[in-house]
Amino acid sequence: MELKKVWMSLDTEKKSHYGYRTVGGILGIVFLMTVLLFIGTFLSISLGLPQQSYSMVLVLMAAAFGIVMAVRMGQRGMQDAVIFFLTENDRLWIMDARGLSYHGRGFWGFALGAMETQKFLRMQGKSPYLPAGASEILKVWNIKENRSHYAIRCQSRYRNHRAIKHTYFLVKGIKDEEMLLKELERRKTWENTLQPSENRNPLYILLSGLALVACVTLCVLSHSAVGIISGEFYFPCLGASLVSLYFLFYFIVRQRRGE
Repeated sequence: MELKKVWMSLDTEKKSHYGYRTVGGILGIVFLMTVLLFIGTFLSISLGLPQQSYSMVLVLMAAAFGIVMAVRMGQRGMQDAVIFFLTENDRLWIMDARGLSYHGRGFWGFALGAMETQKFLRMQGKSPYLPAGASEILKVWNIKENRSHYAIRCQSRYRNHRAIKHTYFLVKGIKDEEMLLKELERRKTWENTLQPSENRNPLYILLSGLALVACVTLCVLSHSAVGIISGEFYFPCLGASLVSLYFLFYFIVRQRRGE
């Protein structure tokens, strides 16, 4: 099919460095976390700080640093790997090249897959074409704007496959972004525009948060160091706290994805 318009990141359009950036980013994050732990341990021993409490704080700091850097790297990788295609017959397609190849589990398999994805993206940058793995966007139900990206809840279909519900992400900053958003808005049906489905995620987030606060409070009150209520409640409330935390994060993610 002839292409009318293609949306891709500037890096992909020029010369993609997806594989180098992804593999190097992971190695860099692991290296920096290791250095942070070594430096923190050395300082704690030199200053004579209490090892048990300081080690826990240090590990939490290193984990938080790794999570933040991994999220930023993932957003950049998503921006480079997702390409939108508009054909001459006014059909809109999307290709997420991150799942293009699979070489098994483990870092080596991931690295090989990332380099193959980079090769594919470089081919798209030189001479764009509609790949066999692209999905056609049939309907758009919701476009949720977040700080760094848009979450697009839509109905899509692979070639010669049935239509499915899917959530795609459009990271802000690509060329002609407004034009792409208009194309996505055009694919909203008039029924959805007039009668949008009720969003109950905020209610579920509130209920999950209240349940978490209640369970944590009971854990504290039943702890042996406090002893206000019976210690038999501690472990059941601790388990309930973890379940409440899971549902809280689940509905927060759904809210951010626009589902």
